Amino acid sequence: MSRLNAVVLSGITVAVLTTSGAAFTAINRDDIPPAVAEPRTGRPEEAILSPATEPPTADVSGARRLEADALKGAGLRVPGGWEIVRVREERHDDRDVTVIRHQPDSYRLGGPHTSLVLDADGTILGFTRLEDGSDGPLPTARRAEEIALRFLRQVAPGHAEGLSVNWVAQHAETVTRPDGATETIAGIKVKMRHDNGLYTWVVVGPDETVLTYERDITWDSGRGRRGTQMWLHDSWIAAHEGTGPQPDSPYALATS
Repeated sequence: MSRLNAVVLSGITVAVLTTSGAAFTAINRDDIPPAVAEPRTGRPEEAILSPATEPPTADVSGARRLEADALKGAGLRVPGGWEIVRVREERHDDRDVTVIRHQPDSYRLGGPHTSLVLDADGTILGFTRLEDGSDGPLPTARRAEEIALRFLRQVAPGHAEGLSVNWVAQHAETVTRPDGATETIAGIKVKMRHDNGLYTWVVVGPDETVLTYERDITWDSGRGRRGTQMWLHDSWIAAHEGTGPQPDSPYALATS
């Protein structure tokens, strides 16, 4: 198994599966740790906002400060004009997290969005920027790995020390525009395993910026699917909110 400075592993076939409004990469089960996440109980606290008439609530103000501190120097960005449309207090396995969602219009699952998952210390556990119109050639696998590892050493240097690269492969997500048209957002996914048995990955876009980042992800070997909640994934959120079907493996079970 390669360390942080290892060359790109080759010969891995990764399937991209598509659900309503989202696509994801099937996980290579040879790389899965026997980790089981405890299901979350109880309903979350939420603040749903109109981007044009956002009230000055304490929840939103606190989330905005937490987000600003977390993103400072991280090399991650929220598109200009995308306001906070929802803030919710949730769980990331055994950790309390704040989930902050930005959209160019109002709250709408399946549409373009930028979402962050932050713990109480402001550690970024999840980030995604699904913005339509991202064209251009994708970076090579080697270049994507270089960008991902440089990003991790910048945003979480202590965490980066324990990571080994598992594989590098193309990855895609889809978003639905207000007119119903869909657009595919592609990137190169660099998947890593930490010494503690948890997983981290970075998806690098055609402009060589980070589209998605997740860390400290568990695998539920008993169910054969992800254990950690999926606050960046709209089809999973729809199932969690009771507005969509339960996602198939390898998605985590969506509990309410």
